[in-house]
Amino acid sequence: MDRYDSDFDHVAAFVSRWNAGVRRARTWTIVIGVLLVLAGIASAVAPLGIYAIVQGVISAVLIVGGVAQVVSYAWTPELFRSPTTLVMGVLNALFGVMLAILPAYLTVGTVAFLLAFLFIIAGAERVTYARRMRYFGLPDSGIATVTGVVNIVCGVAFLLMPMLSGLVLGYVVAAYLLVGGASLLVEGVSMKPIER
Repeated sequence: MDRYDSDFDHVAAFVSRWNAGVRRARTWTIVIGVLLVLAGIASAVAPLGIYAIVQGVISAVLIVGGVAQVVSYAWTPELFRSPTTLVMGVLNALFGVMLAILPAYLTVGTVAFLLAFLFIIAGAERVTYARRMRYFGLPDSGIATVTGVVNIVCGVAFLLMPMLSGLVLGYVVAAYLLVGGASLLVEGVSMKPIER
């Protein structure tokens, strides 16, 4: 860990790092968002017939996404790091591994609870991120707040209805993918270089 330097401009360092990678981040955010939305639509259209295929694809996407979140946490400047990003990365990777290796009859109940907690943690992280953006005067913090609140509301709904969520697991997975994909799409579209 570096020693604290009161003369160091953390905002300028963040802005220069952001502007250097914004195009790549925007492209990948939109691509992953589209893939998540398409997987969510496929899961909603045929929740039982496509479950095995979707289960494998979702597992791979969640594992890769979880690893990407852990890497993102490691590359984020210390002042802007959120421990929930690390927790989300680990939970998404574990969720992906669980979907990949456990039989469906064992995963139905636990998946509903895990999805609920993932939604709530992701929402809390988005709201916290939005507050940091607003504090440092960065644009478009409202979009991050809205996606965070939507994630929290969906998580609470899944916690309050675990049996229903377990019975309609395909639709629950579809909802998770659609909400997560839509959140990424909105954030990807709103990404732009920061003008100072």
